[in-house]
Amino acid sequence: MSIHIGRRSIVGRKRKIAGLFAFVLALVIGVGAYAFTAGNTVAAHSAGAGAAEVSGYTVNSPTNYTFSGDGLTMVGVKFTLNKPATDVQVALTVGTPATANWSDCGAAVGGENLVTCRFAAPVPDEEGKKLSVAAVSSGTVTIE
Repeated sequence: MSIHIGRRSIVGRKRKIAGLFAFVLALVIGVGAYAFTAGNTVAAHSAGAGAAEVSGYTVNSPTNYTFSGDGLTMVGVKFTLNKPATDVQVALTVGTPATANWSDCGAAVGGENLVTCRFAAPVPDEEGKKLSVAAVSSGTVTIE
């Protein structure tokens, strides 16, 4: 009895080996890709949009100014708002205020929503023509 190895059986083995190699390679790539994606986590979070009415504030009279000892500059102001505010800023200028003109006053406090503010720099009497007020009911005022 003679063993005859034909060309067909060698080609068949090469195909089986090539197929097995392709399968192992695909398996390795798949496991490697899973290893990279398995580390990704996204924490639970919320997102959404909404709308609410934005209404203004009324500065109640009297508005009381504090003057320097010589009476030439205004150094502060006190007034009440018609409702509570978590943060208030004011500017006292001749016209439209610039960013540098604004002074932080903090929150409107007490039952009367009293605001007491000291200007960042004294304002000459002749320049104190327009009091601008920015207030928010929650958060902080940002002037840019």
